[in-house]
Amino acid sequence: MDNTRQQLAHWRAQVVSNKTNGTAWFNLGWWSSRAGLFVQAVEAYERALGCGIREPEEAMSNLASVYSDRLADPESAVRWLDEALRKNPDYYPAVFNRAHIAEQTGDRETARMLFARAAALSPDDPYALARLAEADPTLTLDSAAGRQLEELAGNNPDALMALYRLRERAGDHASAWGSLVQANEADKVKQPAWPGAQWRSLVLDQLQSNLPSAVIGSPDKDAPVFILGMFRTGSTLLEQILAAHPRFNPLGESEFWPREIHALGGGMIKPGRLPDANEQTEIKSRWLEHLGDRRASEEARVTDKRPDNLFHIATILDVLPEAKIVVTERDWRDTLVSVYGTRLHPQHGYATEPMAIAHHIALCQQVADFWVEALPDKIRKVSYEALVEDPESTLRALFTWLDEDWDPACLDFHTLNNSVRTASVWQVREPLNKNRRERWRTHEKPLRTLFGDQLDSPVPPNSPD
Repeated sequence: MDNTRQQLAHWRAQVVSNKTNGTAWFNLGWWSSRAGLFVQAVEAYERALGCGIREPEEAMSNLASVYSDRLADPESAVRWLDEALRKNPDYYPAVFNRAHIAEQTGDRETARMLFARAAALSPDDPYALARLAEADPTLTLDSAAGRQLEELAGNNPDALMALYRLRERAGDHASAWGSLVQANEADKVKQPAWPGAQWRSLVLDQLQSNLPSAVIGSPDKDAPVFILGMFRTGSTLLEQILAAHPRFNPLGESEFWPREIHALGGGMIKPGRLPDANEQTEIKSRWLEHLGDRRASEEARVTDKRPDNLFHIATILDVLPEAKIVVTERDWRDTLVSVYGTRLHPQHGYATEPMAIAHHIALCQQVADFWVEALPDKIRKVSYEALVEDPESTLRALFTWLDEDWDPACLDFHTLNNSVRTASVWQVREPLNKNRRERWRTHEKPLRTLFGDQLDSPVPPNSPD
């Protein structure tokens, strides 16, 4: 962070001394974005373009990334990417990022076209092809793209994950599982070892000591709703359903609370210390500023969907005692297969090993059970299976708990064209269905080899440590 501050100071001094230095403005934009100063980054990049910087498509593409990834403004991102492509139609970052935004907003045809174009611009890199396999449900192993993926795969995790999906799509589940194992083994080389027993002990020991000091608060119909739980349990789906309701505005996977937790000495699943009274006030002020940063209208109730906030409920309720928290849960076996089949960030060191995934699911369930029992008026579970089996009854009960009226538009969530930035981006563009229930059975043979009779239990195996 010290280097970031030094670089910011340096480039600010450069633009003060020469306001027409486009390169200095560009670098100020880059370092501002790195420091989390996203509005300043936009202003700096725009000044760089105003100075006539060479190869402006790079600044335009960077601007688009800030708008899309940091300011939740895909429309502005698209405008800048389209402008970059007018300047240079073969600029790979702009082609790829434009496809990425089409994917996020559910524009499947544009995503397919541009991922294919990106793959053609970088024929030796399988990443764009892998994304094409996600965007195009008609793609097969026998297609030109499928054959190219097989040629390029080697030990590339992205290509192997894509082959897993194509083979599963073709019904060749044995070969699909083989590709999945190979992809995860390749990822293990880069991901740090997961100290599962250490984290589990720390989290469970800190639950009692980290009970928030003020959880009653006054009833507030505008209180934020936090959606959290184990990854791949339907949190994106639930946020999209709420987004179809006129009272809710989705923040997606906001980075606000992870930043605050880090400042309090915590990490992804490591609870930080509880803030003191002054810190609570400061964090709440930053939260309100965060909501005003082009992310939420005053009329709407916000949802913050960040699965790993499950481990930071105490801090959230200490700062926002009026908040409501919804924990999503799903059959552990389906969750396991979904996590194993998704390339999560390297910080999820458990995600490349089936038994470690099962143990982490068990930990998440223990944490959720503790909080639901401790604060039932504040924290509620929603089952993925109940949601797809009986959506209206499940949702009506949830809306009653949230003190909101039911709106049947929530069942048409799949028609939204808002930006979704999670691995469930294509699933939430489909109506509710039962297609993903008991998906684990397609891989029952290798799973039974790993788990034996434990596979028949509705409860995941807990860590023996």
